[in-house]
Amino acid sequence: MNFLKNILLLFFTFGAVSIASAQINRVGVKSEWTTNVDNSSISLYEYENLVPKDAFQSIDHPRFYNEENAKEEYKEEANVVVVAAGREFKAYPLDFLMFHQVINDRIGGMPIAITYCPLTDAVEVYERRFQYKGVQRELTLHPSGMIRKSNIILYDQQSESWWQQYNGKSYTGEFKGHELVKYPVLRMTMGQYFDNYRYGLVMKFNERDELLPYGKNPYYNYDNVLVEKPLHLNYMPSERLMPMERIVAVKLLDEHVIYPLEDVQERGVINDKPLDMYIAVFYSGASTSMLAGRDIHTNKKIGSVAVYSSFHEGQSLSFSKEGEVFRDDQTQSVWNFSGRCIEGKLKGQQLKMLKFSQNFSFPELDFYPNSLIYNINW
Repeated sequence: MNFLKNILLLFFTFGAVSIASAQINRVGVKSEWTTNVDNSSISLYEYENLVPKDAFQSIDHPRFYNEENAKEEYKEEANVVVVAAGREFKAYPLDFLMFHQVINDRIGGMPIAITYCPLTDAVEVYERRFQYKGVQRELTLHPSGMIRKSNIILYDQQSESWWQQYNGKSYTGEFKGHELVKYPVLRMTMGQYFDNYRYGLVMKFNERDELLPYGKNPYYNYDNVLVEKPLHLNYMPSERLMPMERIVAVKLLDEHVIYPLEDVQERGVINDKPLDMYIAVFYSGASTSMLAGRDIHTNKKIGSVAVYSSFHEGQSLSFSKEGEVFRDDQTQSVWNFSGRCIEGKLKGQQLKMLKFSQNFSFPELDFYPNSLIYNINW
């Protein structure tokens, strides 16, 4: 079974499986799914099936190492997804998410799903608990094997409703019309994680499937800004930006603001006031591309971004980058990449992280076509 599963994964990742023309015809909804497909806000023909249901296996209830044990198992340059709640910090290796796509876990008592779509290079973390007809429901999410708009579709174990990974919305099934709440998340290297978060936990290495090639990129040279049409996208994307250009997309109230990653890389930090909201975009250059060469850990460095509200304790702060830390102009305090003040008058204080994603431009402009673009709209 594992052998078959991994053959299917390889077919999927290398593009050897042809795209199905329609989910309802090629997969057989009635035999494979209990989804209420009659309750759908979009045409079922928008769903494209790449591999059978559950060909990708989510990781549920993972176990964790402390720092000492984690350093014995993981290299410092390994890319991780970091989720924080109060004084609880957890890191999830992106090597795992490349082949599992979903990790169901809890942090601070909150059930969360850490999700990754390699076609868009989007990491999204969602709260798995929400109100439905006056009752609190808790979901367990899994990869469906389907995509829509070149972005993976998830399904919940409880009703088999289908959820879009990029925006957390369900378009088909019992929970049609519901949207999961996004949870703030950072991408960084393992070395950065332990520099920024003392006593942080790391998902155990023995959660892996021995047959999967963790640390290898099955989408060779996909991270290429010159690619005109993303993999499995059956229409031409928006022309406002190059589709494979890397961006930072920030959600502010009901609006979305895009910062081209190249601009953030050049400046090191961007102090901005979009929609009359003070924000700071921090950049760190350690992380490598998940989707360039075969060996993820030696791929080109693209870096990581963190976005914070720069209105703090009744005053607006502006920052400059000094090496791997950031100094505010108002108090000369020093802050690390995780938004914590480590030196100066404000030592020990924490900036509020905003909801943002770091990925290719095409899904953001597809799902949010009216997004504002930094340096173009103002």
